[in-house]
Amino acid sequence: MRHDKLSPGLLLAFENYEREGQEGLTTHQRSLGIVSATSNVKATRSVVFIYCDEDADLSHFSQYGIKINQERGAVRTALIPIESLDFLSEDPAIHRIKPSRKLHARMDVAATKVKLPELKNKTGLTGKGVIVGIIDTGIDPKHPAFEGRILQVWDQTLPGSGVKEGDYGVEVQGALLNISRDVNGHGTHVAGTAAGVDTEYPGVATEAELVIVKTDLQDAHIADGVSYIFRVAKDMDRPAVVNLSLGGHADSHDGTDSLSKIIDAESGPGRIVCCAAGNEGNDNIHAERIVNAQKCRTMRFNVPLNKVGIVWLNGWYCGKGELEVSLRSPAGFVTPYQRIIKDGNPSKEYQLPDGRIEIVTPSADPANGDHNFLCQIRGLGVDRFGLPVAGGIWQLRVRNVCDEDVRLNVWNLDDTGGNVFFTGISVKDAVKIGSPGASNSAITVAAYTTKAQYQDIDGNMRQIGLDENTISEFSSEGPLRNDFQKPDVAAPGSMIVSALSSDANFPRSMMVNSKFVAMAGTSMATPFVAGLVALLLEKNPQLDPPTIKELLRKNSLIPEKDPDTFDNKWGFGMIDMANLSLEENPPCNEDQPSEENPPSQ
Repeated sequence: MRHDKLSPGLLLAFENYEREGQEGLTTHQRSLGIVSATSNVKATRSVVFIYCDEDADLSHFSQYGIKINQERGAVRTALIPIESLDFLSEDPAIHRIKPSRKLHARMDVAATKVKLPELKNKTGLTGKGVIVGIIDTGIDPKHPAFEGRILQVWDQTLPGSGVKEGDYGVEVQGALLNISRDVNGHGTHVAGTAAGVDTEYPGVATEAELVIVKTDLQDAHIADGVSYIFRVAKDMDRPAVVNLSLGGHADSHDGTDSLSKIIDAESGPGRIVCCAAGNEGNDNIHAERIVNAQKCRTMRFNVPLNKVGIVWLNGWYCGKGELEVSLRSPAGFVTPYQRIIKDGNPSKEYQLPDGRIEIVTPSADPANGDHNFLCQIRGLGVDRFGLPVAGGIWQLRVRNVCDEDVRLNVWNLDDTGGNVFFTGISVKDAVKIGSPGASNSAITVAAYTTKAQYQDIDGNMRQIGLDENTISEFSSEGPLRNDFQKPDVAAPGSMIVSALSSDANFPRSMMVNSKFVAMAGTSMATPFVAGLVALLLEKNPQLDPPTIKELLRKNSLIPEKDPDTFDNKWGFGMIDMANLSLEENPPCNEDQPSEENPPSQ
């Protein structure tokens, strides 16, 4: 086994599996692409990204039960038996193996606030001839807002022979569209904002046609969905915009993660991706400290009592630095400081009287040259019935053993609803935009509030506690970890009324009638921009990401700020569609760098 080729998250899962068998993977199934064995005959498998030689022929791995979804490419997706990691890591054509991570699914007044009616009246644009791709929880094909405009659905959650981009799931169209259902409702709402038709609650691009990917939210499968939508659009000779109203924080927060790299590779003239900034603006999920040369520093985080089964800390710092890592429990028990382990297995386990700790401290990540460590905390016990993580204030302890100061960024990856959060001086209300919003080419969208109340289906007025015409408190802050400017722009995202899936179970307090529901989040702001991009692509199908970003930037403004001002919450501000110039704009030269705002070094 080449342990150095496995990213920290995958190595943790593999180590837990080696020591504890199937039970060791139970907690990883929430965040990693672990597919449990349903019998003793079928092996436990993992959805992964494979970094390899671009033209490498990897077909011989099929003999080990490894299914690789692409025949070429420097980053590919695959489904592999856990036991086959040995064979895969030993191949010289394989450079790195990273686990797929499970992401989280993140217009009445809104349209007038950004002057959408003025734009459409002035130009007559409707999105006709453009594909709007939605990768989400699915769509309600029976909803009248989409009648006759859903071209096809790739439902990745159903058993089937798949599509060219992956031999899993099933592709349906026409009368078979009803096979795929949106029981969550998030995807239907997003699609309605981007392209729904209704006299009272219309979407933006009302004549665009839809290609839908119902995803299981594994980011490797989301990457396959991006490739699928752009391939379908190319086959039809249409421009396309893809909406990703989802995200997570198990990445480097600098756009070098696997999904962001695939988005950058797939984007180009007539191929645009819009991503949500995230909804962690009010949450202390991120900590940052300058660890001075030859000094020790701590980051404190609170674990609620009897609520959390596992905690992960995702730490990143520059490749020139060298930190040693330790954890201190609420009862005062500590692990030894663990150095960077350059040879052999960088994962070490420590048994404290009040918890089981595993720390992974490998060499620098090849994708960006920076150091990534991962800490895992579990309660006592050896299986899924073990005790919860000890409640109270834990400390991440770091020791700088080099002669230069190091900036350390750490994200809490607790996804159990237990509300693990950082506390004290290390809390940093910034750098909360993860993958895929960190993608360089993606248009990353923050949310601002256009409506603070609405009337529900029973005639009750509902208040949401936000102030109109301000950035929404929940909207995640930039910039990226490498100081690249994100988000790009802001759009309406608070209490947006859009299509209600008939298969979803929303509280009546959120429903405005039997066909429409009010929701809030950067998930709701992103399809607003995706719909606008569809209008732009109707006018000029060859527009590329830098050109569209520049158009949006020039026509966005932060209230009471000078034009072209960037803010970590607002990006470059809310869009003013009335003044948006739709004169022919040539796409940027593809040979030029696509970063309008290069990251500081």
